Amino acid sequence: MAVEILYEWGPGESRLALVEDGILTELALDRPELLAGAVILGRVVEAVPRLNATFVDIGQERPGLLDGASGRVQGQDIRVQVRADAWPGKGAILHKAKIDDPALRVAIERAAEKAKAPALLWRPDPLERMLAANPEVAAVWIDDGATFAAARSRFGDRIQHHRSGAVFERHEVAEAVEQALAPTVLLPGGGRISIEPTRALTAIDVDTGRDATDAVNRRAVDEIARQLRLRAIGGQVVIDFVSAAYRGALYKLSDALKRATAFDPVAVHVHGVTHLGLIELVRERRGPSLAELTSETALRPTARAVAHRAMRSVVAEAAHRPGKALTLVVAPAVAAALAAMGEAMAAAESRVGRPVAIRSDNARARDDVMIEEQP
Repeated sequence: MAVEILYEWGPGESRLALVEDGILTELALDRPELLAGAVILGRVVEAVPRLNATFVDIGQERPGLLDGASGRVQGQDIRVQVRADAWPGKGAILHKAKIDDPALRVAIERAAEKAKAPALLWRPDPLERMLAANPEVAAVWIDDGATFAAARSRFGDRIQHHRSGAVFERHEVAEAVEQALAPTVLLPGGGRISIEPTRALTAIDVDTGRDATDAVNRRAVDEIARQLRLRAIGGQVVIDFVSAAYRGALYKLSDALKRATAFDPVAVHVHGVTHLGLIELVRERRGPSLAELTSETALRPTARAVAHRAMRSVVAEAAHRPGKALTLVVAPAVAAALAAMGEAMAAAESRVGRPVAIRSDNARARDDVMIEEQP
């Protein structure tokens, strides 16, 4: 099996795609506020003995949650590591910092001596994490020259420079990413699955179309396992397969789903068949899902997500318009998001090599971005 990573650098947000035999398997977004694995010098907000938990200020909107309350007092500095990123309505999940690498441990100690809580002490490199989790990766393709050079010096010959356009056009990954946000997935050979996230759980429905029931259900098993990982769906999931001729068929599907999800690097527990004929599973939550990071609803991207796309577009477009002064024409909400992302805009302008203006257009749809040459 050929396994590759496609790395698309972007100002304020980079994207890493894991591709197996040309099929997008996993997508990771790298943003400054996503801290999974990071070590932070936090400050105790409250220790709650009845919950056996401690709430810790880690510099985000909501405090993180750390197991245990004994010996912890309000205002105390505490070193923690982020196990799962915050998601809508919930703070990050923490555990005590545990670093095996002695050199890294020393670097964190030195950073802690100078830091004032809450402070980020160390954040893992997203490419290093993906390579460690997938040692079978044969090549990493990067289309940004500076990012390629830095990665090549660290990871060697596996790092390749993708010179022919956007790296996410390789294996049609850009299109696959868009499909990963769609509510319906067409199954090869016929049939489809519908994925509907709610506050309590994710509901998945399998529909045959005109195909035979057993064949569609079997195809759906592998696609459901892939979509759970690709969309970073966490928490409770219920699946309504097409009604089988006998109940034993559902138990076979449950077993097949256990086998298909066994390759997921995140723990998945398939709990079997309910009295109503639904299959239940729980996938460990490691942070926000792909939809939660990029969309307000399945059909409405967030202003921040469009702002990231706009910056990636202007960096790519600048190469085809050398020396031209460029303006991003965007909806007001996207203009506001860009204005609030000063560091990311500065990174984009650094790559472009010249200032980029932003013009707010009240008549423009949120996801409509235009790049103009300034007169």
